Amino acid sequence: MAPVGRQSTRWGRAVDRVLGWVSVDLDVEALDRRFSPIRPGLMLGSIPGPADIPELRAAGITHVVSCLAETRRPKVAFLSDDFEQLFLDLDDTIDQDMTGALDQFGRFIASVDTNGGVLVHCRAGVSRSSSLVVAHVMATEGRSFIDAYREVRAARIRALPNVGFASQLQRLEHILEPSRRDLEVSSLAQYLHEFCAVPGEIGPLEAALQASGFDGPTALRELFGGDIPRVVQGIRPA
Repeated sequence: MAPVGRQSTRWGRAVDRVLGWVSVDLDVEALDRRFSPIRPGLMLGSIPGPADIPELRAAGITHVVSCLAETRRPKVAFLSDDFEQLFLDLDDTIDQDMTGALDQFGRFIASVDTNGGVLVHCRAGVSRSSSLVVAHVMATEGRSFIDAYREVRAARIRALPNVGFASQLQRLEHILEPSRRDLEVSSLAQYLHEFCAVPGEIGPLEAALQASGFDGPTALRELFGGDIPRVVQGIRPA
């Protein structure tokens, strides 16, 4: 399946200039990309519009998974005219259980033949859809949560599952790979420390996660006395 992307927008060029001033080496084209190829036949992206259909068709997309709250379902109803569509009613909140959605997604993507392609999207391609794609990579390729996430992030820089979804991905890792429960530092601790900017040393963070049963929001509240620092990324209202 051919990569899908847009030419740099004015926003992308502006970011490019800012990053040049501060000497940050990021792939701005990837940052600005609506649809990011993750694997052959699997793409991750933001909510498509009717004008995107020719681009998606040209990329080999035949199936679309829409991860949105029920109130947004009418906005993507047009997709079913051109693609096989699965709608998953998910909110991007730290208390959203995605277990049922993972089961539906797994069955849906398994039904796609080798000539088909799947776009998985939410509103911005940051949290809900990236969580499903990370889970898929974990389940089909035997990757840990942190390794699968790093690969997805390499293809889509903005991918950042909220802390609640990340906690569920850690628990999925423990189900898929029970031996990883004994690691000194968990995938979730690495994720929160490296990508969510949780301040402090990783040791106390890991201890708090273990004590909470790898419930990220609970561990962070315990670690910081009830108030999670505003610098922490991936916190969405419950």
